[in-house]
Amino acid sequence: MQRAAVDLLIIGADAAGLAAAACAAKSGASVALAPTGGEAPALGATAEPPNFVWRMLDLHLHDLGPAPGAPQTTLLEKGALSTTADPMRTGDALAARDPALEHLWPAFAAEMKRGAAGRAPDSTERFLSANALLNDFFADEDLKTHLISAFVAPFGLAGDEIGSALALAGAGDAARARISASALYAALEDVALKAGVERLSGRLQTLARADGKFWKAVMDNGHDVRGRKAMASSVLLGEAAGLCVSCNGSPLVRRIGAEAIVRIRCDKRPSAAALRAPGDFFTATDRAAILRARDAMIDGRLADEPVLRFSVSGKEIIARAPFVPARLRENGETRDWTGQDKQILGRQAAALIEKRLGGGLGAVREIEVTIGADAATGLTRRAFDIPAIPAPPPSHDPVGAAAALALEIVRDE
Repeated sequence: MQRAAVDLLIIGADAAGLAAAACAAKSGASVALAPTGGEAPALGATAEPPNFVWRMLDLHLHDLGPAPGAPQTTLLEKGALSTTADPMRTGDALAARDPALEHLWPAFAAEMKRGAAGRAPDSTERFLSANALLNDFFADEDLKTHLISAFVAPFGLAGDEIGSALALAGAGDAARARISASALYAALEDVALKAGVERLSGRLQTLARADGKFWKAVMDNGHDVRGRKAMASSVLLGEAAGLCVSCNGSPLVRRIGAEAIVRIRCDKRPSAAALRAPGDFFTATDRAAILRARDAMIDGRLADEPVLRFSVSGKEIIARAPFVPARLRENGETRDWTGQDKQILGRQAAALIEKRLGGGLGAVREIEVTIGADAATGLTRRAFDIPAIPAPPPSHDPVGAAAALALEIVRDE
């Protein structure tokens, strides 16, 4: 006897997928969650979920310990440049660089906050590059580099792409508290299980239309499930799994390359003076370095100096390199990453971080590198006769975006 179809089938078992599944189940829908195998590990700190997710899932019952938004700091060769969640305080600090920034920074943050609250689809930022928008606001090249590193590079964009200005809306939402990504993942996993979400074992092998009206997910272990509606937890995971995904044409979708996560374990907590305050740190010294890293990724090679975002937790450094090729190109042919390639990238990252910190890293005990999902390779497996499934547009708040989409889908039943 064929099992009943669930109301919503969600592709992607990352934090965003778990939040979407739990919210839909809490709304009364039957939900199944299908991992793709491309989910990134939950490491470091992440933005806390928005209030509606927090309340709907009773996350206050979990020990998540949100902390106020920490400073974001670019480690330049001639000193550090930091921005904080407080626009007025940041403006006062930046005034030491240029008195005009005392008022210009709060004006910029307010404009970006309006963008974070939502823009009309025909907004000019849909067509404006981040570099063009920043050039209109600021003359300080270091500040522009800092903002591209913090808000644009995480999408695999270097700032000169059409529509990349939309990513700068994150600068208006910098006050959101930060929590442990692993603790949030564990909490969402627990809530989803208790809400009755069915988490499929194995990895998604195919997604097809069954009988013209149901979606059918088949896992690599032979298990399958049908769903009346389907969505992906993110555009990246959906496309990397070979699916056709719709996200209202967002210009922030990654089309090439991948993000690498580098875990650097030291013999003791790094003692550099710059690390005395918590927060995220960036290594790009100018916008040209970001462009070079992006272009190297497109060419299928590692940049001579990677662009990194990193944070410190105890003896461990979690670094993210948003511009690495998903597959390396060598002698005119592409190939997969080897363990040696990953170690080269890991050693590059450790050396660059120590250089930017001016020492104090200590002895490195272990380096582990994970290469993220690859949308371009998924394109080669895509079946274009299958309708597209919706996914939330890329966002600095992927958990909230996925949860909002799931609620919209199930409430539209």
